[in-house]
Amino acid sequence: MAHRRTGTVVDKELLSETLMRFRLMPEEGVPFPSYQAGQHIVLRRDDCKLTRKTGVGQNGKPQYEPDLDPWGRQQLGSVTHAYSVASAPAETQEHGWLEFLVALEQGSHGLSGRLGEALFKVGPESGCEVKYADRIAGSFTLSDRVGDAESVLLVGTGTGVAPFAAMVKQLHTEGRADDTCRYTLVHTHRSVKELAFQCLFSEIEAAGRFDFLYLPTISRPAQEAEVDPHIGQGRANNVVRLLFGLPTAEEEKLTRAKSDVSVVAANLALARLVHPVLPRHLNVDALRERHPSAKTVLLTCGNPASMADLRATAERREIRFEMEA
Repeated sequence: MAHRRTGTVVDKELLSETLMRFRLMPEEGVPFPSYQAGQHIVLRRDDCKLTRKTGVGQNGKPQYEPDLDPWGRQQLGSVTHAYSVASAPAETQEHGWLEFLVALEQGSHGLSGRLGEALFKVGPESGCEVKYADRIAGSFTLSDRVGDAESVLLVGTGTGVAPFAAMVKQLHTEGRADDTCRYTLVHTHRSVKELAFQCLFSEIEAAGRFDFLYLPTISRPAQEAEVDPHIGQGRANNVVRLLFGLPTAEEEKLTRAKSDVSVVAANLALARLVHPVLPRHLNVDALRERHPSAKTVLLTCGNPASMADLRATAERREIRFEMEA
């Protein structure tokens, strides 16, 4: 049975107004348990703004509203959530901490997510303590998911890059000469500043300690005055569609639209489309050769809609598909 511990947040960094990176030191005298890159741990705060489920919306997603006390004040309480560990096991062994990426998501009534908001407020006034279960678990690891694949395509959207950050950093640390796999990381976020670990991934790629290619893109390039030519654009699922010679999801939706309503909806989506563009130094033909269908496994973590589309792409190209649940 996992014990509940209390750690301390250190090195908190706001990458944007809605994205934060922080490191958590373990309870004094009790190191974090050993783990594999790609696994997760359960975190908890006791000062979270509580919500209650009110039903299901037309989009099929559950709807929530603030859980108010008799005086109309939103109640506070404990909330737990599992977060992928972004640090490599080697980093934890050396420094003691675990690293995390947390997004501040807007929920019902324009209110922030419960635990995410509490973590963003961690500091001298609210305290730097975060409780955790001293068990790191999960099967979303290279040893469990890669098998005999020769090419590993990692696709992370938003904070979904966290388990892949752990994997890439650990592979770099180990630098195994007998590892003949090719690893490609596609990471997409809204803006350049939200491409967490961008500089580190580029440095690891340049170091060449294992076969690694880094492919970052942003989904809202109009917000950037100047974009590094080494950064592409477009959503991750459309970038992968480009890689495997398929039209974008929006273009395909319009092609398949039958009714007037579906045609209008598809045209609206197409008007908002950010067409996938690779970083200038990469060639789509070379990328395609790097990922032969029969020898590639696609691992993804992040936005559920994006992962669903990635699954469909993998099935069409007969590529093995693995996702973080």
